[in-house]
Amino acid sequence: MLPFWANQQTTGTHVNVSGAGVTAHAKNRANAVKLLEYLSSPEAQQMFADVAFEYPANPQAGTNPIVAKWGKFKQDDSNVASAGEFQAAATRLADRAGYK
Repeated sequence: MLPFWANQQTTGTHVNVSGAGVTAHAKNRANAVKLLEYLSSPEAQQMFADVAFEYPANPQAGTNPIVAKWGKFKQDDSNVASAGEFQAAATRLADRAGYK
């Protein structure tokens, strides 16, 4: 059974995004940068691809063969930074509605 890729004729399907960074006041900035460099390396990205069946962020890493069989898909290219634009208002609305 293959996955169904939503919105292939329009906006494309949602893609989860992971990210990392180093804060301005990090105590071990150099080691934090080394960790991020390692996590984005072809070797680490291959591990993510093979163990967690993730699409690798580094194009030098290969897609796991099981995932590759799912075929290509059109991904939603919405600006990820805009996702949090209404977060504060949504949180206030959920609080007002009593959402737990």
